[in-house]
Amino acid sequence: MTHHFDPAPYRAAGIPDDEARRWWEWRLTAAQASAWRHAGITDPALATQWTTARITPEAVATCHTAGLGAPEALLWHEYEFTLDEALTYREKGFTPDQAFDIKHGREPRRTDDPTAPGDAFTSLMSFGADDPRDRAQRFIRRAGNAGALVMYSYLDADWVNDEAIAWAGYGIDASTARMWQELGLRPAEARRYIQRGLTPMAVAREWWQAGIPFEETASWAGAGLTAEEAADQRAKGVTAEQAETLRALRDDP
Repeated sequence: MTHHFDPAPYRAAGIPDDEARRWWEWRLTAAQASAWRHAGITDPALATQWTTARITPEAVATCHTAGLGAPEALLWHEYEFTLDEALTYREKGFTPDQAFDIKHGREPRRTDDPTAPGDAFTSLMSFGADDPRDRAQRFIRRAGNAGALVMYSYLDADWVNDEAIAWAGYGIDASTARMWQELGLRPAEARRYIQRGLTPMAVAREWWQAGIPFEETASWAGAGLTAEEAADQRAKGVTAEQAETLRALRDDP
């Protein structure tokens, strides 16, 4: 998608400019926006929730008929159920966690069971740390202050560990966080560049043009130096190892 808003394709789809910009800001094309609008969804944030739950515009009517909303659809998706499976279990009166038990050959727990998902006993004894429902719920609980789109990006990528929490806490979506990681940067360090309006690619280009080896970029950038300052320090004999020491003293998470 272009980095500059172009209302033309949205106008061609019959979408007013002010509404079109909102769809564009949520990274939805004119074709996608049109499809969701025809499905009765005019809020791009809601459309993004449905998309993250792997629900297509064509399937929304089925969900509405069954009384299945986007938040619940997301939960079924995180428990690794298809829409058809979710609707079948719902019709039988089961919640996502109960259906998960049944699918894995376990007796479904009652909603008032003290070992319900999220309880320490569940995490440590009943299902183990790799149970997707426990991991997803812990992430949602801990990343609750992150924006919806940011939070869903991590759930969709199945990246819900402590590292993901740190990136989400700075409002950085999962795919962008991965790119910053490729540069070797930490969340707070990446955030400083984001506040300057820079993308990972722009930062990589800036440091490459300054003659800084890729493997040294994170050390110099993390120490708080600009590309030009790093190049000057290298010319004076300062090493990347020394820059890394300065970086550690900044105590960025």
